[in-house]
Amino acid sequence: MKTVYFKSGDAEWKYELDDKEHEQIIHGIIQDGTDFEEMLDESLEILRDVSAMDDDELDEDDQIDQTISVAFIWHYFNSLPEDQGRIDGDIVVIEDDDGTGVSILSAEEAIEN
Repeated sequence: MKTVYFKSGDAEWKYELDDKEHEQIIHGIIQDGTDFEEMLDESLEILRDVSAMDDDELDEDDQIDQTISVAFIWHYFNSLPEDQGRIDGDIVVIEDDDGTGVSILSAEEAIEN
């Protein structure tokens, strides 16, 4: 199970993705030759947008975008070289108070703090 937590102001959510679904999504992204830096920016933007929606506002496309974004963010940070900020395991994304950026932590590190 892969988990990404997201916090923006008072909104917090947890998104879990099973390992098989994660592998299928990442395989497709890699097969498409996706630019990882561009995809990271897009994925973080999607999480910001989706987190601002009420559950009844989410349509199927939003849910698909969210699932792909979560899978990509988890994969991206778990695949980085250690000297470039690799995270082992689940991810916490915390939006800055002014909404201009995010902080990325390992779930283990966030729990310790």
